Amino acid sequence: MDTTRRYRQILWRYRRDLLVSPALVLVGVICETIQPRFMATIVDEGVMPRDLSVISRVGLQMILLSLLGFAASVTNIYLSTRVSVRFGADLRGQLFGAIQRLSFGAVDRLAPASLITRLANDTAKIQHVVMMSMRILLRSPLMLVMAVFFIININVSLSLILLAVIPVMVAGAYGIVRTGFRHFARVQLKIDRLNGIVRENLLNMRVVKSFVREPFEERKFADGNEDLRVTLTRAGNIFVLFFPAIQLVTNAAMLLLLWLGGVKVISGEIRVGELVAFVNYLSQILVSLMMLSMIVTNVARAAASSGRVLEVMDEAAPTPRPARRHR
Repeated sequence: MDTTRRYRQILWRYRRDLLVSPALVLVGVICETIQPRFMATIVDEGVMPRDLSVISRVGLQMILLSLLGFAASVTNIYLSTRVSVRFGADLRGQLFGAIQRLSFGAVDRLAPASLITRLANDTAKIQHVVMMSMRILLRSPLMLVMAVFFIININVSLSLILLAVIPVMVAGAYGIVRTGFRHFARVQLKIDRLNGIVRENLLNMRVVKSFVREPFEERKFADGNEDLRVTLTRAGNIFVLFFPAIQLVTNAAMLLLLWLGGVKVISGEIRVGELVAFVNYLSQILVSLMMLSMIVTNVARAAASSGRVLEVMDEAAPTPRPARRHR
């Protein structure tokens, strides 16, 4: 059974919440991405001509939209938490059932400590990705697309600078996923080893104390702990430059846009409020890219964990018997 089918079987039980969640995300994104346009209206038609009626009217509309977006976001957070927690419980239940069906040879080959890690640690990572998928996975691309749409409407020449930056960031995120998967798979193996050391020590505590082997066991645990630390450090180093690089590139683009936008404001090509809206949309794009990069990180971790969980389920799956030939 393929990966997506196994998870779809569990998620299908919560299809109502999963269908409502994208609608709530869409409402929240619309409410958030329209705000800079209202700000531009306040600046250009309210502040500049000193018209308080425009400021009051548009300001009230912004408050109402903010409240609507807040309600949609809170509801979606509640649904995503409920679905992810129940999904995690169902996945752990299925994995535990699969462990019960393993043969003695499979249990020895997979190792009890590794099975414990898969049941607790790996399933938690997959559960976390389900929650993030309902909260951020759809929200980030939607906000990115809508923000790009609005900046193109404001000024095409300024938007071309930003559109040239986005593919570079997407390519970097893709490279992170490919590299991170291998490293996080090694991390889970090191966790298995450390759990195995602890489990062996606890099961044989009387023997350890009888033969005064505490110093040996402490050194053994210290070696496993250090090995895990080194592996985690190597995995974390992948992201050391990625997030600061995104901020550096985006801030450089913002400085360039402010300079060119100021020139266009002086020449009368765009208005002050439109430049303010442009900068706000640029900030929204930055937030979207940061959220996407965070999703990429967690998906890389969950992909490694998912392979370990499915390995147990596939091992426990009954082997289909060949059909009998009728004479």
